[in-house]
Amino acid sequence: MNCNANPIDMKRVAFLFGSGISRLSNAPGVCEITDALLNAGWCDDGNLHFSPSETKSIGTAQRAQDFLRVLKKYIDPHLRHRENRESHYEDLFSAAEQILQDETCEIVNPMIFGSVSEIQKLVMGLYHGQATDGCPNPFAFLVYSATLLIRWGVFNMLWPIKTSKGLEVLTSCAKEVMQMDIFSLNHDLLIERQLEQTGVPFSDGFSENRGDVLRFNSSWNNENRVRLYKLHGSLDWYPFVFSDSLLQFAKVPRNVDPHNCKDNNGDDLTPKNTVPLVLTGTTGKDRLYTVGFVGEVFRQFHARLNEHDTLICCGYGWKDKGINNYVNQWLHNSQNKRIIILNNGSLDKLKQTQYWSKHWTPCEQEKRVVVVPKWLSDCTLNDLEPFFDN
Repeated sequence: MNCNANPIDMKRVAFLFGSGISRLSNAPGVCEITDALLNAGWCDDGNLHFSPSETKSIGTAQRAQDFLRVLKKYIDPHLRHRENRESHYEDLFSAAEQILQDETCEIVNPMIFGSVSEIQKLVMGLYHGQATDGCPNPFAFLVYSATLLIRWGVFNMLWPIKTSKGLEVLTSCAKEVMQMDIFSLNHDLLIERQLEQTGVPFSDGFSENRGDVLRFNSSWNNENRVRLYKLHGSLDWYPFVFSDSLLQFAKVPRNVDPHNCKDNNGDDLTPKNTVPLVLTGTTGKDRLYTVGFVGEVFRQFHARLNEHDTLICCGYGWKDKGINNYVNQWLHNSQNKRIIILNNGSLDKLKQTQYWSKHWTPCEQEKRVVVVPKWLSDCTLNDLEPFFDN
């Protein structure tokens, strides 16, 4: 450690980001993605690889889209009654995933039997007599197609976003602190772009060079001062089977076709799944937070978060129960923990979320939640420096 370093160089900072920080970069929001999935044209390029179409949806894509429309109509009344809103694509994914898990006996759920039976009758024309790619349950194949359409829809709408805007303060912070941990729920690549374009080295868990790709090796604990944890996956993460027979995730550079990769020996690398790892859904995805590759990312998140007393949050709607549980546990580990919320709008909606409706008043009274009336894009280093940990 440099004993002559500026005092700020001895400080640390942690961020938790949601999709709101990507708005200035023209990344589509939940409503736009939902509208495109339900109303735009989609086609199947083969092997359930869905992409946008300039004409109306056809074939498998059309049936998947029609199923989502029926599902939305079915679940909307309950969401209006309970939460005074209509469903979006994450609700649709969660509902479809529950149906699929029950149909395949992965997670048997007797409580949804009646609803699933009704939905089956409503969509019988979409799966009866249709090709199922060898799946013995044509209804399950239809539901599976719908979940893939959602994941491909998210990918296709976020992938074209190339230029980051409003994230400049991250570079300012990175250059002035000893340690910066970024916990992001975003699938897009905008944080990486901001750091790369401004010459800030960072670690994201992928550094083992395997030909065209970088294999995951938990390489956060290196000399880089900036660490990025993408808790809900990323547009450039794919599972591959490598020559050593290991199934492992790898990061595919933007200029590389994930379906036309080579390993160190020049042999073909084929992703096990055609769609990248994109965790979505309002409920259910948290069951993955403790297992496998995603579980390893979350173990690192848990350990690293505990090193900080302050967490600066922006763009997160506080609706992921799994994430909220992690943050809540951290917050109550010590009286010194506090959450800084960057918000230049009304706090009414935030305070009404399931998490903050229970915790806002006591946290505010104990000064464990502090609101900075600015979005991240409006903040400077001077705005955030008071919330750095020593």
